[in-house]
Amino acid sequence: MSRRLPTGILITSVLASVLFHSPSFATPIELEHYEAERLVSTGKILSLDATLKQAVPFCQANLIDAHLYQDGDSWRYDLQFAFQRGQIVELSVDASSGILKSPSDLPDECKDNETATR
Repeated sequence: MSRRLPTGILITSVLASVLFHSPSFATPIELEHYEAERLVSTGKILSLDATLKQAVPFCQANLIDAHLYQDGDSWRYDLQFAFQRGQIVELSVDASSGILKSPSDLPDECKDNETATR
């Protein structure tokens, strides 16, 4: 008795393999600590500290998780913060420039509060 996959399953698996391994569907690669240090030392990305100072300078929150990903020729930090009110916020920052990818995702607690005398 022959053990062959039905033609539909075979075509579907080949198609899925081609689609998900093509560059347009590439999965970002998480970089290791030593790779991040090398990128920082060569000036390709900002350090995590410099990124935090530039991207979220007014956030009064605790950084609870940070990951560096390579997506094609670009790098990004995915950051997770815990705020005093119990809110968890995830932000994505361009690791080369420190620019927040979605500034609208910042909670009000991260906005620059002008101090005025009352």
